Amino acid sequence: MTYAARFIVETHAHISTLYNPVPTKNRNWPGESEVFDNSEMCMYDMDRYGIDICFIKSPSQLGPSNDFHAQMVANNPDKFRAFCLDQTQKLKVARGEAEWDLGASAAEVEEALETGNFIGIGEFVPRDWHPRKVYTLEERLIEWRVFMDLARKYNVTIDYHEFSNGYEWDHWKLLGRLAKEYPDVPIVVSHAGHSVGAYNDGDLELPKVLRVVGGNWRGGKNNIYLETGSWPAEYFKIAMQDPNVGVTQLIWGGDYGSRQYMLRPLDRNGPAYATFMPRWKMEAPYQVDWWGTSLHRIDQVKDFTTQDEINLILGGNAAQIWNLPTPLPHDRMFMNGRPDVWGITWQDSMAE
Repeated sequence: MTYAARFIVETHAHISTLYNPVPTKNRNWPGESEVFDNSEMCMYDMDRYGIDICFIKSPSQLGPSNDFHAQMVANNPDKFRAFCLDQTQKLKVARGEAEWDLGASAAEVEEALETGNFIGIGEFVPRDWHPRKVYTLEERLIEWRVFMDLARKYNVTIDYHEFSNGYEWDHWKLLGRLAKEYPDVPIVVSHAGHSVGAYNDGDLELPKVLRVVGGNWRGGKNNIYLETGSWPAEYFKIAMQDPNVGVTQLIWGGDYGSRQYMLRPLDRNGPAYATFMPRWKMEAPYQVDWWGTSLHRIDQVKDFTTQDEINLILGGNAAQIWNLPTPLPHDRMFMNGRPDVWGITWQDSMAE
């Protein structure tokens, strides 16, 4: 078998539910899903596609607890890592047992981080999801600071998925502010700032996300990273040719296991995309082959870059950010020490 890279990390997977809905009392809150351990299917695909480690993200819908995810990792510690969120607090609100409370959500996240079982705070940083809630930028910034402080305290990463929350203000200003206030906290932009789908606005969002990442260098370092698993090949080229972004800020990860359908545009000219289909069965009844499509894009990226850059995107950058175990030392497996890639911090990329 020919592998896509020396070490491959899927940084965004959903394998703790099949998204089968569970009726909930609070219709003004995100819906609950049946809990299901889909690790067997995931590990089968990991073997077929040469994925070394898979990160378990808290699902977009409610259901699995932090403890459930921690147990999945404990069952297969060489294969999985997990992120935590306020899973129990959100379930209580969905079931009509509590009102959303920032303090309760923060306490649950800290309780999870204290165990040492989680490598980050997952997508959808806690917030009030009531549809009549109207946030100001300042209000959401104050909430975010609570979880940025926790990420700093426990030396973990934090996901940024604010682009889907429908604010009346530019959420990229929030990301830029957070990155400046917390330069030591790695921020991972889920889906590189836009979800895939039939109404994909990636061409509009790409310049915005690259602008905020490119403008974030502090002392030669940048703490914003982009998940590129849903990108078409040309996005990689644009980001890698941007002198203020480049390959060091790119990691690979998409939405594996979310059971969206993988479709081609009607005109057949654009890249395939993933989407839910309300007019069909809402979630695909089969395991969609996300990695086959995503790794095909990487094959196209190889036409304009080297395997050394590919190795960083698919696993090397993730190995450094999350200090992952690799078969050989990081400095032997992944490109380092090049001023044209790391700039004035090129020496920091080398082992001491």
